[in-house]
Amino acid sequence: MLDNTIFMGVNAPKAHQRIIGKLMTALGQLFYREGTLPYEPFTETMIDEGKTSPTPDILLFDNATGLNKVIIEVSASAGARKDFEKLVELMHDYEVPEGFVYNYSTGVWRKYRLDIGEVIQNPSFCDTIDLDLNTFL
Repeated sequence: MLDNTIFMGVNAPKAHQRIIGKLMTALGQLFYREGTLPYEPFTETMIDEGKTSPTPDILLFDNATGLNKVIIEVSASAGARKDFEKLVELMHDYEVPEGFVYNYSTGVWRKYRLDIGEVIQNPSFCDTIDLDLNTFL
């Protein structure tokens, strides 16, 4: 059974929310205003609306196919390793192709691709949307 607690950031610190805000502002601008992002960004949205499910910090969703494309978790140093482990499990459970954990305490990104595993080189680059997420911070 997947322990969802890290994905339920109800009492998230301001630094955590600041990073989510920056990412959502940039991704939202690209999707809603410019129309250049193919997937709609959501915050704290259930990954499976058919049943109670985890709510990643940010989810990129393909409205045309109904598929989740990317999930992003924001973390501090104390929980970053565990958050990455849970991200990988979540991606496998829900077949999400690409996922990220950003540690705002250290400024370090970790990236996982369902088809190849952890990606060490350029871990803030999102292949799904062909953008470096770090540029939004």
